[in-house]
Amino acid sequence: MVKKALKILFRVSGGRAKNKEYGLGHIYHAMNLASRLKNCKFVFLLEDYGQAKQLLRRYKYNNIFLLKKDISVKLDVEITKKIITEQKIDLIIIDKHDNKTKSYAKLMTKFIKTVVISDVRKINYRADLLINGFIGFENSITKNLLGTKCLLGPKYQILNKKYENQKKNTKKKYSFLITFGGFDEQNILETFCDELEKYLENLKVKIILGYATSQTKKLRSLKTKFPHNIDIILETSNLKKEISQSSFGICSGGITTYEFAALGVPFAIICQYKHQIATAKEWEKKGHAINLGYPNSKTKYKIRKVLNDIFEKKIIINPKNNVVDGLGAKRVVQKILNLVM
Repeated sequence: MVKKALKILFRVSGGRAKNKEYGLGHIYHAMNLASRLKNCKFVFLLEDYGQAKQLLRRYKYNNIFLLKKDISVKLDVEITKKIITEQKIDLIIIDKHDNKTKSYAKLMTKFIKTVVISDVRKINYRADLLINGFIGFENSITKNLLGTKCLLGPKYQILNKKYENQKKNTKKKYSFLITFGGFDEQNILETFCDELEKYLENLKVKIILGYATSQTKKLRSLKTKFPHNIDIILETSNLKKEISQSSFGICSGGITTYEFAALGVPFAIICQYKHQIATAKEWEKKGHAINLGYPNSKTKYKIRKVLNDIFEKKIIINPKNNVVDGLGAKRVVQKILNLVM
């Protein structure tokens, strides 16, 4: 008898929206997990604030249902239930960051086995399983105040499976790598361009533009002036390789921080969203990174100092331990499947 493939619904939100702390991190998160859930079929229920649907389709996830932006919890639940029934869904995984997630998850648990994935310092969701790989949590399996089983800490951070094989002695090709994820929400790259020129003659730099980030006039000008010192690419299918070839990284405070840490490459963080501030502080506290904070009037001077310290080889970051081993997705997969097997 052929075993029926499990059907999993991902409820996600992503894209670029004013006053929304989304980006595309939750979409990549969901795809990383889906790639590890073998012999399963996937349906995506999505609030798309720009580029999210295109990104899913690019990676061959085509069973997508779109929701109205800023949908109410009540209507969201009604639509979700209808899709669960029509698509014969076995399990829902909720991976989104907004103030409606807690209410939505609570209502879904009454209807179907429910997993919540969070990346901020919040664990009090009602669900069958909560996964939170936040760097500030000690690695543990516990229960929250609502009785939900929780997998906490960077041991359970869901990364691309490429990071399971950690070769940290790759020859360094670049002085540093700049990458700000799918969107450069705060336009930080422009600020870097203002400061980069005075150092580029003696440094080799790589810049990865996100899936929804375009090359600016200022960046093109730098490339023209220093063609052998700066490499610019639009996205990459192998960020692990790019990080491994770099001596230092500059990134926002999302999932990329865990990818740098997994490969033992020190980094500086500029927060694109307010909820990343706590993440940046924890990385600095643990000795893995320099925290440049959330953009403000002092950001330009902080960037200048970091670039100068890289140029003069003054940056010394010695992580206390290897807190991310890249095996998080492997650990959580069986826990998820156990809910419905």
